[in-house]
Amino acid sequence: MSKIISSFFLITFLSLYSIAANSQKSVVRFGVTLGATNYITDTNLLFSKSQPGFETGIVASQIYNDHFELMIGINYDRHYMKFVGRETPEAPPEDLKFMLENLNIPITLNYNFWVVSDDLQFGVNTGPSLSFFHNYKLLDENKSGYYLDPLYADPDDLAFDTQNSKVSFNVFYSVGLSAEYKKLMLMARYYTSLTDPYRQASIYSTVSEIKGRDSYYTLALTYFFDFRN
Repeated sequence: MSKIISSFFLITFLSLYSIAANSQKSVVRFGVTLGATNYITDTNLLFSKSQPGFETGIVASQIYNDHFELMIGINYDRHYMKFVGRETPEAPPEDLKFMLENLNIPITLNYNFWVVSDDLQFGVNTGPSLSFFHNYKLLDENKSGYYLDPLYADPDDLAFDTQNSKVSFNVFYSVGLSAEYKKLMLMARYYTSLTDPYRQASIYSTVSEIKGRDSYYTLALTYFFDFRN
């Protein structure tokens, strides 16, 4: 897995170096971002349901030419998720709502494949995202004594950072589409994890080791303080 991650960073770096070396202009601008998320966790030993959340952050953009742009952001993401649990082993199953907070650093290369004018562009983008913190928090404290199906795990077992007394680190990779008009950019992106967040879970089974992959969608609007030109 480390080789795959290293390869992604190497390809991104070489691509940016080539673009910068051949670009005729370079413009730097900054902006703020606000958007919606839908987080999906796929693990072999827990039952979950995705829920909408939100993200907000700041972004720095380096424009190399009319087509290529590098963006580096710092985003605070608050995701919501439902895990299936029950009050007692004999009780009927219920949906338990959790909150997951992340600090993400997406590094995005955007290519404008259709430049309509100086004010309007459409593009595709891709790049890695570094994710810090992975601490699921049960929102209803009155259900802290519930069990999570099907292993009867404790809800606190999903607080990976708290259980391990350290900050979790994960890597995602994204692809997406963009539409930009003057100082506004709308981006729809899909993120998939390259690392297994559940490698740090204190949930054990005599049948199988818990494993998982997370992914999420975002639809975000960025306002830049300056025009492209």
